[in-house]
Amino acid sequence: ESVVAEVRRMKEEPDSTPVVTYDSETNEIVVNGKQRIAPLDLRRLCRSPANDPRRVPEGIAPQQMVPLGRYAVQIIWSDGHQSLMPYRAFVEGYDK
Repeated sequence: ESVVAEVRRMKEEPDSTPVVTYDSETNEIVVNGKQRIAPLDLRRLCRSPANDPRRVPEGIAPQQMVPLGRYAVQIIWSDGHQSLMPYRAFVEGYDK
């Protein structure tokens, strides 16, 4: 029943999935062309048990970012770590 409701909501609402890119010139992750986040700050938000926010390398950068629907983005980092980052954890005003 909740799956049916979610599919209906997705059909009725315009696509509101955040667009997340990496600007290598400024070394910033850009959300919807407006919000900017340092890769180090975003990686420190990762809640993976394999991630220690105190030991993230200073020069960390995303190697690949894959959107996972309206829920999250998967990020593969330059040190090999992979993060599943829910949009609500870092996108300003995103509460879906």
